[in-house]
Amino acid sequence: MKKTGGQAQGGSKPLEVRSSQLVPVNNASKSLKAAESMSSKPEVKAEPEFDYRSLGKISSGDTSTKSKSKSKSSKKSSKSTGAEYGFVKGGNKGSRFKNNPYAPFMVIAASVLLVAGVVLAVLYYIGAFEEKVQVTLADGTVTKITTEQAYAELQTDKFYSGIVIDGIDVGGMTYDEAFNAITANQPAKPLSVDIRLSLAGKLLYLDFSDATFEYNTRQILDEAYAMYRLPAEADLTQVVECYNNVQQLKNTPKTYKTAYTIQIESVNERINKVLDLYVDEFALVKNASIESFDMETSEFVISPEKTGYAIDVEGTAKEVKALFDSQVYSGIIEVPTEVKEPEITEAMIRENVGLIGDCQTSCSNNSNRNSNISQACDNMNGTILQPGQVFSFNEVVGQRTAENGFKEATVILGGQYEQGLGGGICQASTTLYNAVLEANLAIVERNAHAWPSDYVQTGLDATVDWPALDFKFKNDTNYQVIIVTWFDWDERTVNAEIYGQKLPDGQYIEIEAVITSTTPAGPDEYVEDKELPTGQTKTIRQAHEGMTAKAYKVWYNSDGEEINRELYNETTYYPFGRRIGVGVLNPDGTYATMDKKTGEITSQIMTPTPGPTATPEPTPTPEPTPEPTETTQAPTEPPETTPEPTTTEAPTEPSQEQPTETPTETQPEPQQESPEGDGAETP
Repeated sequence: MKKTGGQAQGGSKPLEVRSSQLVPVNNASKSLKAAESMSSKPEVKAEPEFDYRSLGKISSGDTSTKSKSKSKSSKKSSKSTGAEYGFVKGGNKGSRFKNNPYAPFMVIAASVLLVAGVVLAVLYYIGAFEEKVQVTLADGTVTKITTEQAYAELQTDKFYSGIVIDGIDVGGMTYDEAFNAITANQPAKPLSVDIRLSLAGKLLYLDFSDATFEYNTRQILDEAYAMYRLPAEADLTQVVECYNNVQQLKNTPKTYKTAYTIQIESVNERINKVLDLYVDEFALVKNASIESFDMETSEFVISPEKTGYAIDVEGTAKEVKALFDSQVYSGIIEVPTEVKEPEITEAMIRENVGLIGDCQTSCSNNSNRNSNISQACDNMNGTILQPGQVFSFNEVVGQRTAENGFKEATVILGGQYEQGLGGGICQASTTLYNAVLEANLAIVERNAHAWPSDYVQTGLDATVDWPALDFKFKNDTNYQVIIVTWFDWDERTVNAEIYGQKLPDGQYIEIEAVITSTTPAGPDEYVEDKELPTGQTKTIRQAHEGMTAKAYKVWYNSDGEEINRELYNETTYYPFGRRIGVGVLNPDGTYATMDKKTGEITSQIMTPTPGPTATPEPTPTPEPTPEPTETTQAPTEPPETTPEPTTTEAPTEPSQEQPTETPTETQPEPQQESPEGDGAETP
């Protein structure tokens, strides 16, 4: 076996340094020198030459001189005869060992030592004395080999057997040989990157036109070459482990695959640039909503819902990078998103929204008054309240001006009838109020008239006055509320419908009002009328009883059975006495005095004094006395003696759902064919 000393020769890859503690020392040269030393003659110290002539004789005389002479002779003789080992040239051979009986044993011992030295040197040379380790060979055989043998196989500059790269077995190849073999077999690099993003079914392209590609061949070669190599400070356990693993590679090869590596900068910025255009759009969650109400078909026009998506831009960037890391440069990445569902869908609206409250009231034949009511209904019709939104009659109907389409009609101002713009619209607000009560919506502000209105139950009126008094309610449901109002000119009726979240299980509400107490009207009161001739009178306001009324919400099930009765509010109307205007205008233009308690004139009526007869100047013709109705009554209003009296009534209606209601607008009692005086706004 040729000794390699565990050192690999040649190759382009530097070998790893082995621990000086584990590398066996090469003692072969020392063994050979020892054997050569043992085979040469040992140096023996010289002894005095024996004087054979003196055998059998007794020395006499001075021996010192003889001794010196013999010593010189002995030295000379020993060089030529080898007598110091008992050998004598010539003569009788049998007498050769007579002088040294141990000489044969010494020769034998020297021969044995020489042979032993040679054997030891050979055994050392073949590693018989080196430390051995137990290993498992590729076929499963367990055996012992020297550490030097293990090192010799592990410390090679070639790839271990069982390393396969791109289908090529590089076992036994050097690093350069393996590189050349792999690169010659690699396909051409891709021309471009084709990565697309899929966002809710929409494909988005990413621009990687400036990407560059490189093979990771050397990275794979380095990884494969380093497999099971001994570390710099390896111990015997590691040597055995690495050796066994290398042996098993022969049965179970380790495969590697090279691929392209891509060089792309600012991957996150490129993805952000594309997805940022859609983040706001896709994140928007839109509930289905009612856009309008078709009066002809009584159906809603609904805008459908929209599902929202929260786009995970960072998650998308990670997935694209992971694709590149796995050497895949084309494909479609599904953009990670969090779905945000709308709270209200079109199906939910159609199932849960319907007519929940309605009211109809009848009007007189006063055209201006009815025109004002119709204008108010047109302004309110189609109003849609979102959940939580508050409706304001004054804001929606607007200020009552000619520019806004309103006309003059009877109004009650300062406790008496006058002509004013928008007269009659309180009937529109009252009709809407009753429909809202049936819809079970929260009343925010409502004000009662000075006395009950004749077109609704006592205690269920709602007056308005720009800008002081308003009617407000809130949509406190989860769905939109739609207000539908119109004036029917043929039937002379005011109509209000409320559409919204239906009550559960087909339930519905009806409103009932009950008068719980009355108070007699107050005494007559007299006021001066400086436009009315002295002594004439007219009724400005009729007397009204005071009364208290309670309003109830009565709940019914789908079979029409009453299931609950809820006291909603209580309204008090204060008593009013008749108000009479007394004329105090004298013929001469002066004013008479009047007793305000009785209405009697207390001063003399003054008439003009005639001028002298001698004066020929003509007497001017006096102007006719103006009719009292010209300044106080519209042509269609009641006679001067029958208009409704007005006063200001204090707040009377407590409610759990609304503030104290302050009545300010009054409604006259029926006056034959002219009940329109109630449509006034009062301070």
